Amino acid sequence: MTPLANPFLLLNKDGVEVQHPDDASWIFNVSKNGCLDACFLQFDADLSVIVNLNNENAKCDLKCIYLTNKNNKININIQVLHKSKKTISKQQIKGLATDQAQVNFNGQIVIPKNSQNCDGMQSHRGILLSDKAVISATPQLEIWADDVKCAHGSAIGPLPHEQLFYLETRGVDKASAQKLLLSSFFNDIIPDDFEQSVQQWMDENV
Repeated sequence: MTPLANPFLLLNKDGVEVQHPDDASWIFNVSKNGCLDACFLQFDADLSVIVNLNNENAKCDLKCIYLTNKNNKININIQVLHKSKKTISKQQIKGLATDQAQVNFNGQIVIPKNSQNCDGMQSHRGILLSDKAVISATPQLEIWADDVKCAHGSAIGPLPHEQLFYLETRGVDKASAQKLLLSSFFNDIIPDDFEQSVQQWMDENV
């Protein structure tokens, strides 16, 4: 079995200062009119990300895919700080856990009092592939400004039984049906560069 790395893809870093203090930690400082577009792929590894939107019209679009198995325990922490007015952030986190793996996701959007006209969105979805796997999520909004638009949501559970049943009634075996649904689960966030690694993990664990 080939070990899988934890790749990071920086799709856009216009006006962004990047700090990488250790293997698990990233800090991004986004300047005026800057844009950060990044995607993380985590195999059984912790991740800590801090994004500082420091000036007007700074934007970030963060995506994270986590995959974990066996008895692994991982922590995913993402914090976005809207330090200036007219800043925009988007977080999309999706992952799978199987065997007796445990995942703890913490996501935070912070908007101070003077950071008006900000827009922040955070979405987390986790799929449990065994009865003993655990995914917990703590989405947080810390908003002190009045004129903002923010939303967050989290959904955790097994693969939808009705979708599996539908595919099986069409002649698809259970294992193939699971892989088909899981592949479509990541379609809206996975870059082409990560598809082969995710497929390899699913071939070995699903």
